[in-house]
Amino acid sequence: MGYLDGLKVVTAVKPANISPIFNKRNRLTEKLYVQLECAKAKAEGHEYFLKYTNTSKTENGEIVQSEQLKKIKPWWYRSADGKLIMEIRYANKRLELIKGKTGIEVDNINTLVPAIEVLIKAVESGELDNSINAASHNLRATLTK
Repeated sequence: MGYLDGLKVVTAVKPANISPIFNKRNRLTEKLYVQLECAKAKAEGHEYFLKYTNTSKTENGEIVQSEQLKKIKPWWYRSADGKLIMEIRYANKRLELIKGKTGIEVDNINTLVPAIEVLIKAVESGELDNSINAASHNLRATLTK
């Protein structure tokens, strides 16, 4: 019995044109996964840093790559009554989850993690497509002025 017997092997054809909303969903989902890791780290009592590679030239002209840490700004904050409010941001704008409402209220950091997981599923299923398109359209409108 081979290793490939346990996998489902199919004929793969990469689509020529991918829908723009699909790319926007993926971009937002990646950001939500970063926020999820940040919330998990905060629940465990430490900070979360995103690792990235920085490329630079030395005085001799050699190209050197170094690993850098980037602190992630959380999308949540404490309200006046002590609850956490999570806002989803796309193109540096708050997304409307329901008409006129942009935040999700949770009791503490431990209940924020499952809420972010639900948000990821909502984005992947396309429930926020209208809000994403509106934020994207507003960004394009400000860039073309």
